[in-house]
Amino acid sequence: MIRKLLLICLFLIGTPGAQAYAMEPDELIKVTTEELLHEFTVNRATYEADLNSLYAMVNRVAIPHFDFDRMTKIVLGKHYENATAEQRTQFTEEFKTLLVRTYSQALFQYSDEKITYIPAVPYQDGVIVREEIDVGAAVPVRLEYFFAKKDGDWKVYDVRIDGISLVTTFRNSYNITISRKGLPVLIADLQKKNSMQTVE
Repeated sequence: MIRKLLLICLFLIGTPGAQAYAMEPDELIKVTTEELLHEFTVNRATYEADLNSLYAMVNRVAIPHFDFDRMTKIVLGKHYENATAEQRTQFTEEFKTLLVRTYSQALFQYSDEKITYIPAVPYQDGVIVREEIDVGAAVPVRLEYFFAKKDGDWKVYDVRIDGISLVTTFRNSYNITISRKGLPVLIADLQKKNSMQTVE
């Protein structure tokens, strides 16, 4: 279920056209959700036979709307300053690939859940866009997208599911590996996972 919900976090912020760049974050999410899910539905057989084509679609329509530089700083936390420029770049690329592969494959679990959109509200240097997803439970799942401007465009730097932060969760997990074995070992572990067809 967690993988399924995180999948929704990733896919709802993509955009298929340049017009979406002029939209506010909440409008962008609402307008593009149906298009992304439609593309998956229409091409599902192709994606089932060729995961690389699915990864390519995610990279094309979703990844440009994430601020992975900011996410890397948050995830690495206190270890960011001690990392070399090369290590930061390597981590960012492997982290991005891991998210794409994990959530792309989780898309096969999507089953037309009802989504309620909540208008954006100001937060620190940006806004929070909220959604509620009906997954058949008594209380809907709440998703919160944290947007901030980067080079004039709105970018997502964190997603929270019922108050649980995506980047904080990864930071807590990765901090253990970095503290015990070092950042190069973590990067190597990510490279190994990303070299596999299926991400666990």
